[in-house]
Amino acid sequence: MTTSDIDRRIAELPVAVDLTEEAVLLEVDLAGTAAQIWAHLTDPALLATWSPIVPERPLTEPGPVLSRETPEADPVAVDVLATAGEHALSHRWGDDTLEWLIDEARLTLMMKLAAPQYAPTYLAGWQVCLGVLDARLDGEDQPRIVGMEALEHGWEALRDRYAEELDLPDQPEVG
Repeated sequence: MTTSDIDRRIAELPVAVDLTEEAVLLEVDLAGTAAQIWAHLTDPALLATWSPIVPERPLTEPGPVLSRETPEADPVAVDVLATAGEHALSHRWGDDTLEWLIDEARLTLMMKLAAPQYAPTYLAGWQVCLGVLDARLDGEDQPRIVGMEALEHGWEALRDRYAEELDLPDQPEVG
């Protein structure tokens, strides 16, 4: 997959977002099956192909777990709070709580953020990562895009779009 192909996939990913008093919601239709999506949400080896969350154990059982975006990065708590079959996962990510729900190929992410004013920043980052996941589920050998690398793949435009859409204009500068 070329850079322009992944950038287009990221930008055109069919997402819907909403901001409530309690959480930020992101819904996306992905390639693949519910079982494939579940594996990519819970298996550390598969998470390492698309997500900034790379835990030290599978995210399939409640309990404490640490995660690192890269092997040299400081660990972040991603303690699993609950799972329901192979279609729902709730876990921490630092001070935030992420709840994932799979319904066929539709993935819903509900983020309860400690700093909800930064929702556009998180939404943009997850859209980049989910674009990579969508490509991988579609059979493409797309490398993971996380951290500062996301800037090269439309992250700022996505953040600005979400800031406008959610009426949260004051976003932090990158760098």
